This record gives sequence, structure tokens and C-alpha cells, in this order.
Amino acid sequence: MKTTLLTALAAAALAAGCSKSDTGTPCVKIAPTIQTRVTGLHFDTGDRIGLSIAKGSETYAQNVPMTYDGTAFTAADLLWYNDSNEKSTLTAYHPYSEQGMPAEFSVVTDQTSGGASSDLLVAVKKEVTPSSVPVGMLFYHVMSQLTIVLTNNSDAPVTGVTVGGLVPTAVVDFTVPSAAAKSGAAAADVEAFEVTADAAYRAILVPQQATLTVTVATGDGKSRSKTLSSAQLESGKRYDMSVVVTNIDIDVELSGEVVDWGDGGSLDGSGEGGGGDGGGGEGGGEGGDPGTLSYGGVDYPTATIGGRVWMTRNLRYLPDGAQIGTGIWYPCRGTAGSNDAEYVAERGLLYSFTTALGGATAASGTPVQGICPPGWHVPTGAEIEQMIASPEYDASLLRSAGMWNSETGRYLTETKGYLMSCTPQDGGSGYQALSYSSGGIVAGLAPFPAGNGVSLRCVKDI
Repeated sequence: MKTTLLTALAAAALAAGCSKSDTGTPCVKIAPTIQTRVTGLHFDTGDRIGLSIAKGSETYAQNVPMTYDGTAFTAADLLWYNDSNEKSTLTAYHPYSEQGMPAEFSVVTDQTSGGASSDLLVAVKKEVTPSSVPVGMLFYHVMSQLTIVLTNNSDAPVTGVTVGGLVPTAVVDFTVPSAAAKSGAAAADVEAFEVTADAAYRAILVPQQATLTVTVATGDGKSRSKTLSSAQLESGKRYDMSVVVTNIDIDVELSGEVVDWGDGGSLDGSGEGGGGDGGGGEGGGEGGDPGTLSYGGVDYPTATIGGRVWMTRNLRYLPDGAQIGTGIWYPCRGTAGSNDAEYVAERGLLYSFTTALGGATAASGTPVQGICPPGWHVPTGAEIEQMIASPEYDASLLRSAGMWNSETGRYLTETKGYLMSCTPQDGGSGYQALSYSSGGIVAGLAPFPAGNGVSLRCVKDI
């Protein structure tokens, strides 16, 4: 917890941020969007980034520290150049280092207090012109994230998890952005931090392919280890490892599903332009190429599937005045709902039929906007069937989040997923939803009571 003195100093530093010059030249400001963060979904006031600005072959600004004021990053006396038509490339990273943009970056080997300092974020924005409006920049993770999900069948609680066999130092490519293990560097053990007691641990690791050893320590003084001969960790990806602990041994399985660390757009500069575009808009690429939909302060990746533009993450929009537990529920984790920010970002929220439709009346075959953004709608059953039958469809697009059963008042298992349509069933007392397993095996459309909470994805209007 920050002391009063530190708070006062931080406020003073923020107050000393950039103001317009006598000639009216605007300050450089950065409005960040972040996929997800180890400690939350947003930057915190007082966080610092390093910003560099390249104007053609000329370096206009180099590793300038900028401080977040709750809305944007600013720096004292960092003004734009005078030519409002000249374009530049902005590169930013977090956490800030006085030594400059890190060509090499090392994760902390003792992450028992958290992984935030090991979570390297990079944003690149091209063809930016000077403006008084903050430049929207989307920050991407360049490390890998590993979550160890525990099933403890031993007689003692788990007290620690260590991941070994991996190089802790990465070489960073800011143009992509991405990272890879430094050639010739020695491997080291990384102590993971506790997410949920006796249930889950997490570590931020350098992307690489290597032999990975996980060691689980328990309260009786014992430790149990298991090695995976070839683990492939990619930059900007998150992985789950299932670990079953017994009194004698552990059983380890690394999930074959590789998913984006969180929500965000493409890395190829789509949506780039002048300052102030927020880092994403209503997009959707052609032929399966990704885009980004910005809605309710969240960026959802999108893709063209079967000739229609779909969100490729479950909706997690909370309408004004809505409350969790009344027509909207957290995703299922085990046998209960989980409000963990990263888990919600990955799985989305669950909605009742009435909530999803925003009180509108559903008619068979007729799209309903409901709580989807303008120009988008809750998919019909036919549109869902068209999606899963398309050559562009991939099982990894689906995210299982369980279901809230209104009849029993309980969650159903997270290993199942259900995707809502706006096609009514039994005169509106129910609806059709796509049923599937966590491995993406589709069972097809089935009727559900209107009060049941399931996942929702929006599809763009034609």
C-alpha cells in the first residue's frame, strides 16, 4: 500500500506533465489499450512506459519516460514536431527501464510475489501524425504465460510450484513485436506465484522450445517432479498445465490448446493511422484475416468465417445498471463462478436470453441487436450452423465457459460450452444454443430454458 508521502509525490509528478508550448504545439500523449495484464486489465496510475518516436530515418524521441495519469501517458515537455503532415512510428514498452528499450529482457526467477515485473508489454504504431488527441496504442505481451492447474489428492496442501529447464533471458524484436530465448543462455528455475491456494499457480516465462520440469512442493516437506520432453512456448501465448498431485507422485499434462494471452487486434498494423483512433474499430478481415471490434472499453478480435464477420472471443459486456447474478453471471470454474479478471477475459460472461436480447422480442430467423454493439447482432441459429460448417472454422475459436442452470441455481462444468442464438424455442420460453466440449467437439444446436446463462458472440450485420 502506498504511503501518503508517495501518493503526494506521484500526484506532483503527474501534475508536472506536458502542457502546450507558447506556439501552441501539442503534447505527445498515449492512450493505451492492453490485452490483459498479470495483475489486471488496465494500467495503474503512476505506471511508466518508455516511448521512442522515429520520423523516417531520424530519431525524434528516444526512450522518453511517460507516466500514466489514469487516462493517458504523458511526459514533461515532450511536444510534437511542427509538421502536422509528416508521419512517424511510435514504439512503447512497459515496464520502463532507464537503460533504454531492452534488446534483452529477463523474467524474474522468484515470482512468488507476482509476475508483473516479468510481463513485458510492447506497442508499435505506424504512420502517426501530430495531434492534440492522444494516440491510441495497443500493448501486446511478448513473454509466455503458464498456469499450473492443480488437483491435489495428497494429504498435504501445496506450498509451491517451480518450473525448471527454461532460459530466463529473451531477445526482443520490437518490430513484430515478439521475443525468443537468448541463444547460449543458461536455464534456471522459476518459482511460480499462487493464484488460488492449493488450486492454481502461474509463471511468466520466456518463449522457447525446451525440456520443461515442473516441481510441486507440499506442506509435509515433500516435493514431486515431472518432466515434459518438449514444451513449445510461443511469444504472446498462454498455456494451461494440468497437474494431479498424489502422496507418491504427480501427473502432468500441458494443454494442446494455445490461445492468445488476451483480447487484442492483429500485429500487422491493422487499424493504424493518425492519433486518437483508440487502437481498434469495427473491423473484420477478409478470408479469415483478423480485425478488432472495440466495445464497452474492450477490444475483441474478429475474423471472417463463412462470409460473416464474427467476434472470436465471448462477450463480456456489462450493460449500465446490470448486476452480476441477475441475468448475467461469471464464467464457470469448477462448480462455481469465477470473477478472476484474466479468466473472465478469456471465457467471457454468461447471459440469460432476456438479457442478451436487451428486452427485445425474438422472431425465428430474424437477427436481434440486443446488447451487441451498433451494426452487430446476436446470431441466429442458422448463422451459427453456417459458421461451424465453414472452411475457416477452427475448433480453437470456441471457449468453454460452462452454463448457469436457472432450474437448479447452479453452474454446470467449465469443460462444456454453449453459444447462444437469438432463435426462440417453445414460443419464446427458450432458445437454441450451440453445445460443445472444451476440445471444440460440437454437439449441435439444442433448446435451453430462457433463464439459463450461456456465452454470447456477436456477428456483424450485412
